[in-house]
Amino acid sequence: MRIDELINAHYDKLNQNDLHIWKYIYSNKKECCGLTIDDLAGKCNVSRTTILRFAQKLSLKGYSELKVYLKWEMTEEIIDENFVEIVCNEFKSSIDEMKKRDYSKVCEMIYESRRVFIYGTGAVQKSVAQEVKRIFLSGKECFAVIDGIAEIDLTLDTMTSNDLMIVISLSGESSHIRGFAKQLSIRNIPFISVTKLKNNELAKLSKESLYINTSVVNIGNSVEYEAVNLFFILVEILFLKYIMYKNNRKLEEVNKL
Repeated sequence: MRIDELINAHYDKLNQNDLHIWKYIYSNKKECCGLTIDDLAGKCNVSRTTILRFAQKLSLKGYSELKVYLKWEMTEEIIDENFVEIVCNEFKSSIDEMKKRDYSKVCEMIYESRRVFIYGTGAVQKSVAQEVKRIFLSGKECFAVIDGIAEIDLTLDTMTSNDLMIVISLSGESSHIRGFAKQLSIRNIPFISVTKLKNNELAKLSKESLYINTSVVNIGNSVEYEAVNLFFILVEILFLKYIMYKNNRKLEEVNKL
């Protein structure tokens, strides 16, 4: 069990001094691995007895066992110290891969739809939905963004098989998004899913799927950061591919006259 889990398990036993000690340890885990009980007491401006009682409140035998837990955590945690390079390299390879994809079916669905609606499930995804609307408007395509769960049923009631829904979700697996996708399928409303690259229910139910590769790096303190900016790059590439597709379709239609 990790120390933060011990803190949560025994939180009701802790007083303000204990929480002050924990705050210092949490912010300075590496340093605390090398501190004696007197050193830590001095850093926290408390007595060595207070440090000992803090450890015992966590069901530990004493300060020595607390340090053992700290060292375990520091050994377990592998920090991607070159995470900037890792993320940038993955961005480059992902952009090259996205550039080579065939977007013709997705572009065809957008071009032939009577109306296009966009729905994003989280904060980032909602921002991506707004960016889709903004950038396609510059290509004289007006899309509607569904703003919140309350608008879903109202929008679905107006949609037909001649319309199109673009659904943006990171995992594609939340119960809400699965239910939404099933509603679209039941009503025979075509939709395009935009998710991260992994098997997910939303992508399985969609008529066409677009993916991004997300980069996950450990930035310390047991925190993993997932870079999702490729959603916006995907939107840019899709738009440019669509403009090329649209121009070709317009030319074909003129040639048929």
